[in-house]
Amino acid sequence: MQTNSQKGFSLVEILVVVAIMAVLVGLLAPAYLSYVEKTRIQKDETAAYEIYRAAEIVVYTGQYDVVGETLVTFNSSGIQIQTGLAQAEVTELLQNHFGNNYASIVPVSKRYVGKTYTITILPPPEGSLMPRISGSWD
Repeated sequence: MQTNSQKGFSLVEILVVVAIMAVLVGLLAPAYLSYVEKTRIQKDETAAYEIYRAAEIVVYTGQYDVVGETLVTFNSSGIQIQTGLAQAEVTELLQNHFGNNYASIVPVSKRYVGKTYTITILPPPEGSLMPRISGSWD
């Protein structure tokens, strides 16, 4: 009497496993890519917020008050601090947050690549002496 001593999986079993894996990948890939893009958007918005906060600190401590002037831009060229009275202060605040290579930080999400975040100093509201600042993506 002969016994079948072959071990392993049949072709049908392997195809079933591959098909199940393909379905799982097909279902999970869009969710993963969406998660990655949301993370990139959050990273860009956090960087823009930190840049805004640095500019806000400089303006509200009275180190810079030139109304109507752009103070900082953030785009595919990196972070550019406009030359002026507060350049050293803004640079120091950004270095403290992002490190010495802060100027090489660029937007990475599909929503903000190719756009510029600009921080501008606005006139003070009526009855106030303190200028305002505005940060916006264009």
